[in-house]
Amino acid sequence: MTMFLAVPPAAEPITLAEAKAYLKIDSNDEDLLVQSLVTAARVHLEALTGRAFVTQTWRIIRDVWPANGILALPIAPIASISAVRVTTSSGVVSVPLAGLRLDGRGAPPRLSWAAAPPSPTVGMAGIEIECVAGYGAPADVPAPLTQAIRLLAAHWFENRGVISVGHEVAVMPRSVEALVAPYIVRRIA
Repeated sequence: MTMFLAVPPAAEPITLAEAKAYLKIDSNDEDLLVQSLVTAARVHLEALTGRAFVTQTWRIIRDVWPANGILALPIAPIASISAVRVTTSSGVVSVPLAGLRLDGRGAPPRLSWAAAPPSPTVGMAGIEIECVAGYGAPADVPAPLTQAIRLLAAHWFENRGVISVGHEVAVMPRSVEALVAPYIVRRIA
């Protein structure tokens, strides 16, 4: 399964002003750095948790439908499915969403249909699912996740080089790990 971001979030969970206040920065000299650290922290934590924080659109590409008819989606929470397209011998077919059943708040979210959708006839990447993911607006992001973004951005701001702890390189403070731990979507292979 492959996925890529089609439409990024319109805003970050933490504004530049909030990040600067947290970092106790009064000047505008490092605004670009601070904003990029907030974005990088969000993207890093979204990848770690398997969640989209602020509303964004993703495209998920699959080769075939699962045999059991229930498709586990690789990102949570899912607000809606915008489109499902299947490549068949007659071209790209849009699958009607009417029979769609979505458990968008599940961990992981799941998708199934009342009647089986058409099967792709190409060997690879024959199914494309476009979904809207995220908790909603920046204010809807759970507080532990926004705090984790603040802490990680601050950590990266204060420690701009690689930090060596013994023989290990410290990438993320344990407080950030603790804040996001309940939000990590576990995958069973």
